[in-house]
Amino acid sequence: MTRVAALLLALAAGGAAAADLHAYWDGRCGSCHGDSAAFARSTLALRDGQLVGRHHVDDLPRFLRQHGLAETLVEPVLAMLAAQVATPPRYAGACQGCHGKAAELARESLRWRDGMLVGRKRGVPVAELLRDHGGLGEAEQAVVVRTLERVRREVGG
Repeated sequence: MTRVAALLLALAAGGAAAADLHAYWDGRCGSCHGDSAAFARSTLALRDGQLVGRHHVDDLPRFLRQHGLAETLVEPVLAMLAAQVATPPRYAGACQGCHGKAAELARESLRWRDGMLVGRKRGVPVAELLRDHGGLGEAEQAVVVRTLERVRREVGG
């Protein structure tokens, strides 16, 4: 298993459950680097399962530590950025115009019920909601569901 895959599994298991990684990024990094997903997709890459930057190819975690990232959040933030690099921006393209950023939607409108991501108001599974909403094909729906599941975990849920 690659390091990035292990980090994503740890995050999925609640490794950073107490932290809202998106709020941290927005408050600590966003003023210089903008939106985390746009930043990740434009400046980072996955090479052999390792997240690398254009200028910090050899040791991105070390650079992040020296750049002021809280030690306990280095690995979770790296996992978040790696996931953003690896995920097509379907939510941003198809949903963000009406629903705002994925992190905002995940915090305010989504919750877990029996291991499934559901809308807070009606309790309907997100996967079911997307079948008749947004005009996405099945493959795009699956990407959006996985994205929202990941982001919900990343915001501490």
